[in-house]
Amino acid sequence: MSRNQENIGIEVNELSGRSVPTWEVVIPKKRQIGLIEQVDGKFRVTSSKSKNVMFAKSLDAGINDLLAYFTLHEK
Repeated sequence: MSRNQENIGIEVNELSGRSVPTWEVVIPKKRQIGLIEQVDGKFRVTSSKSKNVMFAKSLDAGINDLLAYFTLHEK
């Protein structure tokens, strides 16, 4: 069985005051999905609920990985 497709509206906000460039990915007015930090040229992606860590080569790839993980495991 397959799930019905559903669009998820998200926002990507840059967080200031951090030692490394950091972005949060959120579903507006609902919850934070995860954080993306740029460390040593790579993007470390951490899910909010389970604290799983993944690595990506770009910010866009990190966002896509985080959304895929959220859709499959945390929704």
